[in-house]
Amino acid sequence: MIQRIQTLYLFAIVVLSSITLFSPVAGLYNKSEALLYEVNYRGIFLIQDTGNIFQFSVWGLTALATLIPIIALITIFLYKNRILQFRLSFFNMVLMVGYYPLLFIYLWFAGQNLNAEWNLQLVSAFPLVCIVLNFLAIRSISKDEALIKSLNRLR
Repeated sequence: MIQRIQTLYLFAIVVLSSITLFSPVAGLYNKSEALLYEVNYRGIFLIQDTGNIFQFSVWGLTALATLIPIIALITIFLYKNRILQFRLSFFNMVLMVGYYPLLFIYLWFAGQNLNAEWNLQLVSAFPLVCIVLNFLAIRSISKDEALIKSLNRLR
């Protein structure tokens, strides 16, 4: 399990997507009223000195950001069943690709409702890195499966 390169790729996905889940992903700024908003896994909050005020829910984004590391972690332990590991990795990649349109939809609607411009944080690039790592993991899983099939032909 540990000696396979796809395990390292999948573990990096777990770490990066967990950081993405618990860090602020984007910010919104209303220039006319000088209000600053933050987008994180709990929702969109107005940042104030006295405390943060809840504005909107982003439950879809939170659900996706929660599923991605869970599926990657489950996939690590399915090293004996490479076909299922491949399918779960592919499904996880679809979820990662779906993260960005959902994020932009939430930011666009929140920007329209709050009259604010949005800006992305560095953490919002982690799902893109996870997509690349997941592609590399899928490729490594496929190579392992091809190697096992070729060894079975020789017997």
